[in-house]
Amino acid sequence: MHAQKAKFIGKYCSVQKTRLPLNYIEPEKRTYDINTKGTYSSEIDPHQREIFGWTIDADNPTIKGVLSVYGFSVSRPIKKAEKKQKKDKEGKVTKTWTEYSYSANAKGKGNVYIYGESNPFRYKKKDKKKSKYELKKEAEIKAAKEDLADNPFLTSDDLTETETIKVSVDGDLKEEKLPLIKTIRVDQVKKLTTKSHTSETYAHKELTEKIMPQFDDFERNYPNLAYKQTLSKLNYLYGYAPAYYKFFLKRMRSNKHSEFKTWNDACQAVETLFKTVKYNQSIEDTQSKFDPIINYFSSHVNQLSDSDKKAKKMKKAAFHNLVNILYYLDRHDEVITWSEQKLTSKVLDKIAKRSLEKATRKKAHLAFHKMKNCHIETAKEVEEEEIEVEEVEDENLAEGTNK
Repeated sequence: MHAQKAKFIGKYCSVQKTRLPLNYIEPEKRTYDINTKGTYSSEIDPHQREIFGWTIDADNPTIKGVLSVYGFSVSRPIKKAEKKQKKDKEGKVTKTWTEYSYSANAKGKGNVYIYGESNPFRYKKKDKKKSKYELKKEAEIKAAKEDLADNPFLTSDDLTETETIKVSVDGDLKEEKLPLIKTIRVDQVKKLTTKSHTSETYAHKELTEKIMPQFDDFERNYPNLAYKQTLSKLNYLYGYAPAYYKFFLKRMRSNKHSEFKTWNDACQAVETLFKTVKYNQSIEDTQSKFDPIINYFSSHVNQLSDSDKKAKKMKKAAFHNLVNILYYLDRHDEVITWSEQKLTSKVLDKIAKRSLEKATRKKAHLAFHKMKNCHIETAKEVEEEEIEVEEVEDENLAEGTNK
């Protein structure tokens, strides 16, 4: 069909949608309250953020979150002395010196206790095998721990960092009427290191004058950082929060190819149309605007043969774009149909398998929440900074960003 091989590059596209929470609670029961306690709780306004799709009811909430921010500690600074040397062309050492630096950690301690009802979405999924990299890192960590434990010159006390501690015990919680569902740690950690200095005195001066004051600021800020993380956790569990989802579109970079302009015009149209999609608005009117684009990419999937080596990349790119567009339009039945048809394709089988698993799971999650798509119609608007950005969901589908 096309004389020239086409080359493609993956570029991000984003769309605003409602993130489905883990738990489903009937709409009429979606009431909550948030309290704070602990030494640092006075720094927090517990109702400055919200669980999306829920209303506050301090007297009779279905869900209650209690954030305890109770302790702050700074580790003993660790000095590092590293010997350096300069060599000439023959490899002879011409200069030696020592560089000094200091590092320290600070930790603000926090727990969030979640009370109320729990009704989590459960989906049967095969256990994912750990990658070679993950297994290697686990082995390295285990070996390092065993090496320290076997050192006759170190005691167990030496293996624990000495800390300057300000209140380190979480106090008892008052009795709650609701059952405790979950306890989540929301510790905040900060690590700082000085620059390397040839003078130990200057390194220590930077530590005391620049590094340690930053820990003072961190101590003041950590309660609200813990609170922000708490609301993120609560929304993950219960809230219908707005989120930007990023995914890859395969754009053509072979500018002499006969389909170059049409293909990239289609991609540009996808990006433009998805920018009009909002998490709190219906997408029914937008769906039909994508149909010409869907027809364009599906025609390439159908017309290009698996046996045509020149068209292999183009077919994969067209199918990749097709299932991504359909997925983020919440047209999951169509993704499933296309994917099942291509499971036996030698070119598209891997993408088809992954897209099938992804769409099947999302369809089940939507059914669990009694929703047709990932959008909740509401007049409520949120500030841009409140909309979280989700990780790229389809890294595997992208198969690299430059192919």
